[in-house]
Amino acid sequence: MTKPNTRTRLDTDDQQLLVSAQQRIDAQLTRLREVVPVVLDMSFREATLSSRYGHTLEDKKELFRLGKEFGFTDFGLPNFYNFPTVSDQFLDHLLAEGSSLDPFYVTVAVEPTKDDEPLPQSAAALRTAEAGIPNIILLIEIRPATLAQVNRSHAQMLHDIERYIEYYRVQLPTETDQRGRLYVRIADPFDAFDEDAEFVMQVFKLLGACPITGILFEDVRGSRFTFESNELIKLMRHYNPPPRKILVHPHSGNGLEDAATIEAILAGADGVWSGFTPQAAQGAHGSSMMFLTNLLRAGNQHVRKMFRFDKLTDIAKQMWQVLDRQEVEPNQPVVGERAYRYVDYYFEQTNLPRDLDPKDIGCAPGFEIMPAWAPASIIGKRLEELGYGPDIAGDQRLLYAMRVLMHRSQMDGKHVRFDEPQELARLVEQAKDALASSEAPVDQPMESTVLTKHYN
Repeated sequence: MTKPNTRTRLDTDDQQLLVSAQQRIDAQLTRLREVVPVVLDMSFREATLSSRYGHTLEDKKELFRLGKEFGFTDFGLPNFYNFPTVSDQFLDHLLAEGSSLDPFYVTVAVEPTKDDEPLPQSAAALRTAEAGIPNIILLIEIRPATLAQVNRSHAQMLHDIERYIEYYRVQLPTETDQRGRLYVRIADPFDAFDEDAEFVMQVFKLLGACPITGILFEDVRGSRFTFESNELIKLMRHYNPPPRKILVHPHSGNGLEDAATIEAILAGADGVWSGFTPQAAQGAHGSSMMFLTNLLRAGNQHVRKMFRFDKLTDIAKQMWQVLDRQEVEPNQPVVGERAYRYVDYYFEQTNLPRDLDPKDIGCAPGFEIMPAWAPASIIGKRLEELGYGPDIAGDQRLLYAMRVLMHRSQMDGKHVRFDEPQELARLVEQAKDALASSEAPVDQPMESTVLTKHYN
């Protein structure tokens, strides 16, 4: 009989530590499950920065169609310039079709103002007025170094922000769930906070006193840590309590972009303003596709009702074609070709906590043979997929022999894609021949090494 080990017996302090840990996990999961996320889709705006082939009118129309099909209801329009662009074509198309402009936002930069003169009218401002676009994003630059370049003091910038908000609050329709919405987008909050944190606090406080819908902000270079972003969110939220919205937009650069969107919700944000797929700006960003599937992992039932997850994979693949003119990278998380092709049983995602069952996003799981690993069980499952019966796919001695032959091929310096049907068919025949010449099973772990056998 095994003797009790007093060194591992849990006392009251140990139990309390465990309870505290479980309570913290439950509290954060509850937040992720209960949040009704806000998503401002930027799919036909953001990716213009990274699309090497550019966007035509048909591209914009297709991205809009796909976004609506998934369930998005709010969309950021592309930039407007002092010369004709596809952005103008797209807006003209909406107007010609008689489409409601209620889902759309246009971005207007806050320029230096003079009290005795009207506000500067950029191309975006002019198009907003003539087309009657009912929702606005005011882009503000608050980094002290930037303000110094345009000879603008902190006090003058605060005045400019307030004046623009007052102007557009009058120009826009009365605010409802669909119209008259006015966000302020802070382009450089991290650099500004580094240079003058108190000024950033003044900006947050001013916005809290102004009639806005909410705040958008971004990590432009994708270089900040999530804890930095979260502290800014907490400060914004202090001065801008619900129902004001705070939406985030982290770019890639340090690999934290998708974690940052979920961490932002835990810090008090409401959602994201981003493209559906990761392509945007410099390389990529925290996409709504990743954000929403992670909420789904947490058990959020709101997103199931709001969005067509059964079409997620198909829509993502179509958007990839429009944006990059190529297929999704095979190893892309969630929607890549290999995302749910399992190379070992331990990687399968079904209905365990925080799994994302591929059926939930319109995917069919499968199995893939990696020659340097390839457990017999996976070889058998791959054979089943290809139509082999139990006499082949369920023959353990044959599967073990196939595994040995794959490793032997690599020892001979060969690179063979054994997952391909024709290569697998040849391997089956080779394994049959090998077994016909010997009665001994191969690659069988010793019966006493139960854990080794379990993992192999």
